[in-house]
Amino acid sequence: MFDHQSLSTSRLSAASNDVACDESSECNAEVSTVSNDQLRLDGAGEPCPTPLVWQEIREKFLHDSTSWELYHGPHRLTGHTWGEGLPLYFLNNFAATAEMFSLTAWLLKDHFRCVVFDTAACDRRKIISKRPLISDFADDLFAIADQHGDQQISVFGAGFGAAVGLQAAISSPLRIKRLVLQHGFASRRLSLSERLLMSVCLRSRQTLDRMPQRRRFQAVNHQPWFPPFDHSRFEFLVDSTGSLFLQDLARQAWAVNSFNVDSRLSDIDCPVLLLRTEGEGRMAAQSQEVLERLLKNQRTEWMHSAGQHPCLTHPHRVAKLIKSFCLFES
Repeated sequence: MFDHQSLSTSRLSAASNDVACDESSECNAEVSTVSNDQLRLDGAGEPCPTPLVWQEIREKFLHDSTSWELYHGPHRLTGHTWGEGLPLYFLNNFAATAEMFSLTAWLLKDHFRCVVFDTAACDRRKIISKRPLISDFADDLFAIADQHGDQQISVFGAGFGAAVGLQAAISSPLRIKRLVLQHGFASRRLSLSERLLMSVCLRSRQTLDRMPQRRRFQAVNHQPWFPPFDHSRFEFLVDSTGSLFLQDLARQAWAVNSFNVDSRLSDIDCPVLLLRTEGEGRMAAQSQEVLERLLKNQRTEWMHSAGQHPCLTHPHRVAKLIKSFCLFES
């Protein structure tokens, strides 16, 4: 809704030359057993893993994970916990849902206890009475961690979730063990048109699927980065996000418009992995460069042909980076 992105012609070329992996036809996360002549490489030049059937994994996610609900301040938090091992909390991007992490959580659940959740306003009649802050969403994160009995956690945050992760690391540094930030930013000001749209959406009772041209907007911004041989995975994105309330998205934007922790980035001591992707857009690229310059304990990984939702487009590569960073790096 509030993310803007320019399309990359190199991605379209890569897709037409069959460079990207097909991760859409099998439910097994193991590497395919094929001959050297048959071995396909992904955009990073690595062997393609066995593809995933997202429909089956989503069903496993809904059936096998533990669902929970928590009311905290003005927010109703609904989530799922899946897997065993180190606690790893996922924070949603703008206009994204917790179930969109299900493919990545599937690949990580043997090593991590993955916690994903959605945030919605408790009382829609009072939704514009108090300006939300990013710190409110960080407090939600710690409330969920307390409910799970976790004193220290690792966090994967995308877009809006990356801002929440940064705020959490600043507010309670001893509780954040590691941060993985996809398209993170330390400050953001909305444009006039974005503020006008936010104001309208704050007063709306509609969901995102009622937004005019919503599907076309998502197709232009996101569809080129999805596996070209599985159009249904893009439909997963469209269907999942359609139920989001415009009011909740507007509250996120409202919180972001006052967010600025540029001067506090040097206070963050925990290791940080910055995840950049082809297709991130000019604004995201500039924000990432600020984080690279001001965070003192960070490194950056680049994901070829991944777009703004790599946990859907290339979950194997995201899971591999998370495991390497959180399990094996000192």
